[in-house]
Amino acid sequence: MRELYSQTYNSDIYTDENVLYRNELIDTVSLSKGLTYLYGKDTALFPLLTLTEGQGGITGLKPKALNDTQYTWNVMGRQRNTFTVKALANTNNTKPGLGFTSFEVDCTDDWAKRYYSATTPDKEHQIRVQGTGVPQATGLVRYRFVLNTSDPTDYISLANFQDGQVWVLGATSVPASKSDGTSSNSIAPGKWTNQFGFQRYSKNIAGNVANKVTNVEFDLEGGGKTNLWMPFEMKQFEIHKRQMMEEQLWNGIYNRDSNGVIHLRDDETGEPIPQGAGIKEILKTTGQYETYATMTLNKWDSIARTLFTNRVDYTPMELVVYGGSGAMDQINTAIKSDAVGNSYYEKLGAEEIMSGKDGYLSYGKYFNQYKTIDGHIITFKYSKLFDQGSLAEMDRANGRVYDNLPYESYNMVLLDQSMNDDGERNIQLVGEKGREVITGVYKGMSPLPGAWGAIADNKILSTKKDEASYEIMTSQGITMKNYTTSYYLEFSR
Repeated sequence: MRELYSQTYNSDIYTDENVLYRNELIDTVSLSKGLTYLYGKDTALFPLLTLTEGQGGITGLKPKALNDTQYTWNVMGRQRNTFTVKALANTNNTKPGLGFTSFEVDCTDDWAKRYYSATTPDKEHQIRVQGTGVPQATGLVRYRFVLNTSDPTDYISLANFQDGQVWVLGATSVPASKSDGTSSNSIAPGKWTNQFGFQRYSKNIAGNVANKVTNVEFDLEGGGKTNLWMPFEMKQFEIHKRQMMEEQLWNGIYNRDSNGVIHLRDDETGEPIPQGAGIKEILKTTGQYETYATMTLNKWDSIARTLFTNRVDYTPMELVVYGGSGAMDQINTAIKSDAVGNSYYEKLGAEEIMSGKDGYLSYGKYFNQYKTIDGHIITFKYSKLFDQGSLAEMDRANGRVYDNLPYESYNMVLLDQSMNDDGERNIQLVGEKGREVITGVYKGMSPLPGAWGAIADNKILSTKKDEASYEIMTSQGITMKNYTTSYYLEFSR
């Protein structure tokens, strides 16, 4: 077997008959008209678009002002009951609280309130906050504490007053009569912002290419086959467009500065070009991110505990980890190593080695779920995007490969796909209302292909040239309303 001619990549502005001839797609009849996909069919590259579009998670927003594509959402943290100590005010006091005497402590803020109790970091003692904190010239707040104890020899160890030690507030305590009131803390909602961007994709044709028949037979999207070129090229066009849109949702970079100015501008019009943060930047910016070289079950347990303690409600959590073959292998190996470490050899072997046909054995079953000790289930989902997407392609070209897989394949993104209290998905696709997706045809003298659909029925000419173009404009961004229950693990060697 030999290669008759190599695959070629067309970057011409127009698709016309010359392109087909140049790629040897119009010639004498060949023995087989079936097309062999050397690299497979690109139909599993769009996990985020499938997630959001498939569940109706597309939100159209009206812009606040011209060229303003920002959108915001309110967030509410949990009530904070901790405060941070800077140091003892009197550094010569080596036994604070001894003999029921009061002592002063400098704290980083005024979160402690008078008459509240507080527990030391070592959990050995409780104190009472005797009065309101007094602001200092250093920016610290000075409090007077008294140790709550029945033992005159009792005191608090100095380790509890080291810079950065965190104490926790407890219940108030006042006398039975003649008491005065205290004050309390509250938290207000915060606000996060992102923005959607606009995208344009065009397919230009010229001549009579819409009616040209090739020597290769192509599968149609809805079934059946065709020898016409344009249905296949439009399928390529659509897959390429969706891949670019999908990858932008993962890898997009927010480009509005702290003053709200967008510095990326179009050369021809001078108009600003907004781009929003993708999933990876959102998680990096919010601190839901770390790197890893080898996955262990202990690391997964640590991450899972952090995420689950960030959400205090009874809404079922849908936690899915997306990654490529490398990520799936790392996860499977981590779970299997833990099982072997616990001597589950017999059970593991019985599950992995199965009887096959004709007396042969088959080997291979792999873990794709993990249940935490508190009952949460994490599902690991293979995504072809991490193996075959643009970043994976670049990794291979640059030699960033481990065990014959690109580094991108080992990246893991844990997404909380749950419903929130309002009955909406945590992760949603966002676009400008009325311009989520707009399609149109710029028609000239060239016959239009049937693949362009009903849009092509308009016979009004836009140009007298023998050319036409299919135009798509989209507006797109991603929203992760609660980022605290998602996480990004980036592979690093």
